[in-house]
Amino acid sequence: MRLEPLTVKLLWATLASLVLSLLPAAIQQQLVLWPLDLGASDGGDWLAVLGNFRPWQLVTHLVINGIWDLVFIALTLYYFGGQLEAMWGERRYGLFLIACALGAAVIQLAVTSATFAFGLTGNTPIAGATGAMYAILFALAYIAPYQEVRLLIPPVAMTMRTMAIVFVVLGFVFGVKSQGWFAQFGFLGGMGVAWLHIRYWRGLPPFRRKPPSPPKRHLRSV
Repeated sequence: MRLEPLTVKLLWATLASLVLSLLPAAIQQQLVLWPLDLGASDGGDWLAVLGNFRPWQLVTHLVINGIWDLVFIALTLYYFGGQLEAMWGERRYGLFLIACALGAAVIQLAVTSATFAFGLTGNTPIAGATGAMYAILFALAYIAPYQEVRLLIPPVAMTMRTMAIVFVVLGFVFGVKSQGWFAQFGFLGGMGVAWLHIRYWRGLPPFRRKPPSPPKRHLRSV
């Protein structure tokens, strides 16, 4: 199986992110995505709203992953991300990943900040690139829903759409047990951004693209 150039780079980056697990906990706490402290604005100090949040965390939290998360990321990039890159090309695939990763991060930040403000959750950070990975699964299921996929574990065959649904259900169930329901809006947001992204490219609702103007015809004088 020939790997596309960006997929190769992302796989090497996934392997390199193992080094981050060796960093001191104090440094890792600066890289994960903390919620905004919306209740801190009552005192008039708007900077206090930031709490532990820093703008770079919208990007850096993507590279803080557990071992099993890294396995899931590597397999998703290898088997499914490479297919999208082969269809779209390196540039479009890269733009898609950036949009989905940042979109998922912003949605996750909004949800965790709101739940923290209403006292539903504590001041708990989020980390991981699952939002972008589920965006890849959704995109391929959206484009080629009936493509057959053969899994290794369990060794069964299913359509791409069925596999995406199964992974979403499993990811949500296990995610709720380990992190809580509020932490699942990242990968749900990633899929939502992927849907909007593809429909924007295709000029489908809710987006409307102006149709290309017909070519001008020059009359030849005789």
